[in-house]
This record gives sequence, C-alpha cells and structure tokens, in this order.
Amino acid sequence: MDVEETLAELVESNFLKCSSCCHDYQNPRLLPCLHSLCAECIQKLPHQISSQSENQESKDNIPNGKVLEQFACPICLSSIFLPDGGESAFQSNAFLLDLCKLYKYKHDSGRHCDYCQYAGKTVDAVSLCLNCHDDMCGNCQEAHQKTKITRTHQVVPYEQVKNGLYDHDIRQNQKLKCEEHEDSYLTSFCTDCEMLLCPECQTSAHVSHNIVDFENALPKYSKQIKGLISSIKTRLPSIQNYCEFLEKYSENLDQTKEQLLTDTQSQAESLHRMIDECKDKLQQEIKESCEAEMNQAKDKLKNLQIASTSLHNNAHFLNQLMAHGKPEEVLVMHREITSRLTQLIKMQMDGLTAKLRIGFIPGANTEQNVQTLLGKLSNDMIPVGKSESNQLAGSELRITSVLPNVKSTPEFLLSFDSEGTDESRDIWPTGMAITKKDNVVIVDRDNKKIKVFDSVGKLLKEFTGQNDNKIGIPFDVTVLENDTIALTDYEKENVKVFTQDGNHLLTISGFFKHPRGITTNSKGEILVVDCRQQRITVHDPKNGNLIKTIDGLDKKGNRILVDPYYITTTHEDNILVTDTAAPNIKVFNMEGRLIAEYGTYGVKEQQILQPFGICVDDYGYIFVADNQNHRIHLLNPDGKLNKFLLTKSNSIWHPMAVNISKKGFFLVSEALGKVRLYKYL
Repeated sequence: MDVEETLAELVESNFLKCSSCCHDYQNPRLLPCLHSLCAECIQKLPHQISSQSENQESKDNIPNGKVLEQFACPICLSSIFLPDGGESAFQSNAFLLDLCKLYKYKHDSGRHCDYCQYAGKTVDAVSLCLNCHDDMCGNCQEAHQKTKITRTHQVVPYEQVKNGLYDHDIRQNQKLKCEEHEDSYLTSFCTDCEMLLCPECQTSAHVSHNIVDFENALPKYSKQIKGLISSIKTRLPSIQNYCEFLEKYSENLDQTKEQLLTDTQSQAESLHRMIDECKDKLQQEIKESCEAEMNQAKDKLKNLQIASTSLHNNAHFLNQLMAHGKPEEVLVMHREITSRLTQLIKMQMDGLTAKLRIGFIPGANTEQNVQTLLGKLSNDMIPVGKSESNQLAGSELRITSVLPNVKSTPEFLLSFDSEGTDESRDIWPTGMAITKKDNVVIVDRDNKKIKVFDSVGKLLKEFTGQNDNKIGIPFDVTVLENDTIALTDYEKENVKVFTQDGNHLLTISGFFKHPRGITTNSKGEILVVDCRQQRITVHDPKNGNLIKTIDGLDKKGNRILVDPYYITTTHEDNILVTDTAAPNIKVFNMEGRLIAEYGTYGVKEQQILQPFGICVDDYGYIFVADNQNHRIHLLNPDGKLNKFLLTKSNSIWHPMAVNISKKGFFLVSEALGKVRLYKYL
C-alpha cells in the first residue's frame, strides 16, 4: 500500500489527476472497478456494443436481450457497462470532487466576490467563508460578519488559505448536497436503505426507517472497509512476489529466445555442412563411376580400332594376293593364311557386357521433411511448479516423421445439395460418413432421415426406419467394417444399425441419455459420446454389448467433458472429442486419460468459437469444423495448428460435419445442406 500522505501532500499530488486525460479531475465519476475518470473522458473512450448473450459473466446485470455499450477502464482494463443514463449515471466521486475544490481554493487566481457578482460587479475576492463556501471582497466580508445569521461564520483570508493554513477547516466544512433536493445538504444515514438523506428525504420514503447521523453510521462500514483493506495488504506480498516471478520469467524467456535462435542457426549451418559434404560425396561418386566406365569404353574402343585396321590390312593383302599372286605364292603361304582367317572367324569381339546406368533420385524436399531434419520446438505449456517430465501434454499423439504437402489453397472439386424427397423442413446435415464405395451418407437431423448419395451427389437411397425402429432425431453416423450404417438417435436415446438400403439390423439402448457423436476404432468397435452423461461408451459392433465406459478425466481424476458433440479416433486409437462449451478439442487415450487439448475461445489462431465435426486422414492430419468462425482447422498429428484449410474466403459457411473419402478427398457439410468436396494434398 502507499505510504500515508498528509492532506496537503495529497492535494498537491497526482492523486487529483485523471488517468485518462492527465489533467485535474473535472466532474469525476466513480466506476464499478473503483477507478475514477472525468465524465467527459468516459464519453471519449472507445465504446463497444454488447448484449447479454455476449457477456454471460454479467448477464445478471443486463436485462434479457438488451443491447448495451461497454468500454474498458484505461487503468485496469476491466469491462464497464455504460448505464442507461450514460456516463452521468455513474456515481459522482464526492471525495475527489471536494479535494479538487480545496485545490482550487488554494491555486485559483482571480477569484471574485460572489455577492458583488449578484450586483453586476466584478471585484477580487480576498476571503472565504468556510460555512457558506462563498468568496467575498473586503466590504462584503464586513457585511457578512455583521448580519445576525452569518456573524458566527468562520471567514478566513485567501492569503492564508493558499498557504495551506485552513486545509482541514475547509475539509471539515465541506458538505454533500442531495441530488433530489438541490438546496438541501445530506445530514443523516438510513441504515435500512444504506443511503444518505437530507431533511426533506427523511419526511418521505424513509419516515419509518432507522435514521442515524454520519458519525454513528460510520463505525460499522469503516470496520468492514478496514477489514477488506487489511485483507488486501496481506495479499500484496504474494502479488509482489508473483510480479517478480513474472519479471524473472520474462528475462528467462528472452534468454531462452536468444539461445534457441543460436541453436537453430547452428543446426541450420550444421545441416548445410552435412548437405554440402553429402553433395560432394555424391558428386565424387558420380565422377569416379562415370570416368571408370568411360576409361573402360575408351580402352575397348582403342583395341577394336586396332583390330579393325588389322583386318582391313589383311583383307587388302589377301584380295591382292588372290588377284595377282602366282599359284606357288599362294600355296607357299596357305597354312599361315588359313590359320589367320580361321582365327579371325572364331574371334570374339571384346565389347561391353553391361552398360552403366546412373541417375539421381532426389530426397523428398517437402517443408515438413526439412522441418523434421532441422528440428522443431517443444512448445508445450506446463503447470507452474510441476516437473516438465511429467507434464508433456500430447506425448501420446501420433507424430508422422514425413508428411505430404498440403495445398496452399485446396482445389474445389464439386458441391451438391443433400436434398431428398418430400422434405418438410430445412436440411440440417449434422452427420456424415463415407462407405467403402465412396458413397456419402448424410444425417438430416430436422427431416429425421438418412440419405445416401454417390460420389458426385446423386441421391441413391433415403430412409427413416419403420415401426419400432423408426428414427426419432438422428445426429451423427458412422460406417462399420461390414459397410453397414450406425447412427445416434438422441430422441430415442439409442444407436441404430441399418444396411445401406435401410433395413434395420440392431438397436443398442440402455446406455445413453443424449447420444451425439459416433465413430469406430481400429478394432471396429463403436464409440458413442453422450453429452448429457458427459462420457464415451465403447460397444461390440455385432451385438451392441458394452465393452467399456470412458469418463474422460484430467490428471486429477476430474471429468472434463462439458458439452461434447463429435468424436473420432486416430490410428493409435486415441480419442478426439469436440467440446462446444469449452470450446476446444480434447484428446484421450483408450483408458480415458486426457493427453492433449487444442483451442481456446476466440477468433484468432489456435482459437475456436464452436467446434463441430472432426476427422483424421491416413497421414494423421486432423480436420476440425469451426461452425461459428466459418472455417476448417487443419492440425498436424501432434495437435499443433498447421493452417486454416478453408475459411469464408473459400465460401465456407457454418461447416458442420467433416470426413475423408476413400480416394483421399476432404468433404464438409454446411448448415442447410450443402456438401463440398476438395482435393487438399
């Protein structure tokens, strides 16, 4: 707490300066956060329109559905709602207002006699009546001290007021006026209503209440306030310690940043060196292999050229011999000629037995592979005071070392409206699944139908079930290993399994209160998320028997599912659940232990307003539909944001369910029935 100041020191300090305009307070108003601003300064602050739905924390103070203005206190940044009467409806800070008046008494130059002004004259004031708070000239002062009513008043010279000799006397005589009765001063306190009263107020609404003077009313509230101040004082050391911790933490972060920048630079330079060494080795190998083969080819070429010359010479000699030689000349050399020619006929040409085929196969130079070589940041948030080794959130998530490149802008392939026949209501495609033949199964919640389309959007089949198996209000759907369809029905509180032609096979019931998302794991087991019971159940796909219940617990063993909607599983059978009330994505292992979370409330990166559908592709990429932000989040297998795959700029509007086709294309359903298909790799 601040060191206590004298009244004179307080009046001369910045205590009387408005934090917004930095000038002396003008009509100071007390905000709910106990900071004060000039009424005009409040008016100049940026205001935002707010409603009850946007401010759940303050909904008790806002009439239902009413739109109000709010602004941020420039000192503590608290959100302040502007009352109906505007800034003037905030309570006037009487303490600051009276101190400002005291300051003006001491510093205003050219104060004029109030009484002379009534007569149309302007005369400098030389004294102040502490009882009337009137400025007076010398003549009016004499008259004031001679009248019967005012002759007992304390009139003091301004010279002494400015020197601070009467600070406490002025404060003692400052009184608050009643807002309802402007000519009356507040003189008493109603303990029933806890409000100050003037004499006129006492004769009306408070006539039967307990009325006491200020001195008798003060002890109770003074004790209460002093107790609260004492509590604040006990908290200050811990707050100060935490401030020091944050300062040290910031310093450490700065040092860590510099060290990491150095480390990454060193790693990059090391990779450059290794790449250059690898390049030099490859190029040397290329040179040696090619030059050795070229030398061998040259040697054989030289030998063959010599042999060719020899053969030409032999042929020429023999042709001449046979044409012009005498018989005895031919006969005398016939043995050598026959031997040589026989040798030439049987001679095997010394050629190549194999050719060198050499080429260069480039390594994958995708951004993800480069990042894998360079390294990545272990950028996890761990609870303060806990060991890092026990707090590595997401350590059980699948991490793929080499990921395919995702297109900077996904290629739009086609779209279709998931319309059926005889629809009585707007289409609301809450669930979507893909069959083995790449047919698209759509849950139309509001029309209570299951619709099956081919891969280009042609309606193949629609059904609603019959008799005891009639569909109530379906929500989500998944395709089982035998290509049958399992759907959640939260009106009937069960899961129904149908063939793609709509023939009922199985109903799973007795385990659910409000089943929503449904999926399968690597074993083909059915996983169902129940938003009312805030849990996940795992069932045998053949008979629906309960295999296990997953409550979804944090590290302290507390349930943390608030309002879960959709569910999917990774290749390692980790479970991903979208929780719309959190709002975020929670990742559990099959034992139900929380291993990671993604997303907080908002519209920025790593933030999400209303997570709906979720799916995982063969590479481990995670896709999440943010219904209210009109975008699709693409997460890496480790749960970190890769990019916003689709946004409003791609014409995405209120995405609901998402899935990956057997051909590796991305599908998303939108509110009112549009289904879009993209190529993203």
